[in-house]
Amino acid sequence: MEIISRFSIVGLAIACLLLVACSGVPMRTGSANQPVDTTNIDFNKGRTISASASGFQLLLLIPISINNRHERAFRTLLGQAGGDYVTDVRINESWTYALVGTVYKTTLEATAYPQRTD
Repeated sequence: MEIISRFSIVGLAIACLLLVACSGVPMRTGSANQPVDTTNIDFNKGRTISASASGFQLLLLIPISINNRHERAFRTLLGQAGGDYVTDVRINESWTYALVGTVYKTTLEATAYPQRTD
């Protein structure tokens, strides 16, 4: 009876650790509380920008750079915009099996509009 109790405690501890490992932080893409002044933006000169970030799930149990890949891709996207107004953000998720796990890739595409120069 004591052995079964120990296995139950160990099993519960392992389950809790696995559930905690799968948590991530929400990503914010804009400032909903602060209105953006769009009167000085040239909407005729929009350009498409894209960025991607990947993570690896080792043996389907160990996440490596999985939980923050959306944020990393968004920071890269903003870097490509160079201060331009970014809108119409589209997210594409893909995955590929590897020999010992799975590669997860997040690709963000958006439209960047520059400031007016006239």
